[in-house]
This record gives sequence, C-alpha cells and structure tokens, in this order.
Amino acid sequence: MTQQIWRHGETRLLFLSALMMGVVAIGGLWMGIQSHSQAILLDGIFSVAAMIIKLLMMLTALLTRRKTGKRFPFGYWQCEPAVMLLEGIFTFFIVLYALVAGMWGLWHGGREVEFGTAVYYAAFFTLADWSFYGYVRRANKKVHSYLVHYDNVSWLIDAVLATGLLIGFGGARALQFTPYANLQVYVDPVIMMALGIQMIFPTVQILGPAIRQILGMAPVALHEHVQAVMDGFTVRYGFSDYVSGVQVFGRAEFIEIDILVAPDYPLQQVTELDFIRNEIAAALGSGDHEKRVTITFTTMKKWLARKYDTEERA
Repeated sequence: MTQQIWRHGETRLLFLSALMMGVVAIGGLWMGIQSHSQAILLDGIFSVAAMIIKLLMMLTALLTRRKTGKRFPFGYWQCEPAVMLLEGIFTFFIVLYALVAGMWGLWHGGREVEFGTAVYYAAFFTLADWSFYGYVRRANKKVHSYLVHYDNVSWLIDAVLATGLLIGFGGARALQFTPYANLQVYVDPVIMMALGIQMIFPTVQILGPAIRQILGMAPVALHEHVQAVMDGFTVRYGFSDYVSGVQVFGRAEFIEIDILVAPDYPLQQVTELDFIRNEIAAALGSGDHEKRVTITFTTMKKWLARKYDTEERA
C-alpha cells in the first residue's frame, strides 16, 4: 500500500496534502479552543473534513488504477464524482454553520477573543496555506490530475480563510488602541459570516460538476466535439446515419457511437471497419482524460441507440 502511494505522483500529492491538512486541523482546533474563537474553530473543523476527503481521494486514485472486474466492469471512475459530491456536501454544511453561528454571535452581543495569539496563528497558517496551495498547483502541472485539481480547491479555501482571519484579527487588535475598542467583541462573529459567504462560490464549484456527472448529464463541449467529428466521417464514408452518446466520470470519458450503414455498404470486412474505428478514435483525440470509445456498425435502425431530437443535436 505504501509503495503504491509513493510510486505515483498523484497519490503522493494527495497523501502529502492530507498529512499537511491534518497539521492545519490540529492547529485550528487547538487554537480555536485556546483563544475562544469560533472563526478559528471553523477553520479547524473545515480542515478536519478536508483531510478526510483528501484520504478518500487518495483511495479513489488507487482504485481507478485497478483492473476492471465482474462487479465493476467499467472500472472505478464513478468514485471520483462521488468523493467530490461528499466534499461539496461537507463544505456546504460548514458554510451553513459559519453563517448561523456568526448571526447567533452578533445577536447575543458578540464574543470575547484572545486576539494576540489569534493573530500569530492566522499569520503562520496564511503563509503555510498559500505556500502549499502554490506547491500543489505547480506539481499538478506535471501530474495533470483531476483529483489533485479539485483537492487543491480546499487549500485555496483554507488559505482564504486564514487570510480573512489575519485581516480580521489584525484589525481587532488595532481597535484596542482606539475609542472603538468595545467593538472587538463583534469581530469574531462578523468574520464567521464573512468566511461563510466567501466559501459559497468554491462550494458551488465543487458540487456543480459532481452532481452533473452523477446524474449522467453529457458535457456539451464533448458532445458537440463528437458530433463534429462524426459529421465529417459520415460525409467521407457515406454512412446513412449515426447516434452518439457521451458520459464523463472524473478523468474518464465514455463515448459510444452507433453507425448505420446500407445493407450493400462496400466495406464489409471486419478489418476494414476496424480501420475506420481507428481513424475515428484518433480524430476524437486523447487529451488529459482517459477515453473509453465504443464504435459499432449496423444495417438495422433498431440497433441504434435512442436518437436525440433535432434541437438537442443541433
């Protein structure tokens, strides 16, 4: 297991990411309790959830390398959007917690916080989070991992959280030397609400693709690309018609193409049809995704998959 993790750049990055996020989680929970700051505690709770998700991502990366079997004949690619959905749900509930706890704190007169130690905590983890976010982003340019890309979103969120804490607590610390020192008690709940609001967009970024993939929604760009390729081959080889379908699970693209030919089609040999298959597959391209392309030929319309409406295919 350990050798499998360190052998591949993707799993190695995910493991290091989980390890570092565990350090952030411990620091956030401990400092949140010590300084009586729910905003820091929120950062710690988010980090715990992020660490769990990172470990699940690492396991998913290991699973997707396994060979297909009887129970999973199409592989384990569906695990990727499932993990992404889980991360989005975790983040969504953390957003709700931040907003509700912030409003509750304001309604009940604020909260006393040890801003001195809180500022040092925020400064240290702001630097650490942004540094690791940049490291993972650079490293993923070599790995080209879908999982690492979305995993790094949690580092971006945590870096922004820490930056918000630093700005807020730094401002609260400065209030001590002004006539508005009594407003310090409202800083922590206001930061909670601000952090909750800024986490909404990243949460949508995570949930959107995961939900679309789990529901089986065909990516428009990929669908149009397949149709453009097949329209060209239909004219070139004189096909009667074709029907295509696409599906994406994480890094895997599944493309199915049913081609209708006339009963007296001049190319009848399997090797000749295989030559066309190879040409179509090459024209579809490879890219960063793993493509699973299935191309069938038939002379009977009943063996075509359900044809899209004209408006859908346009």
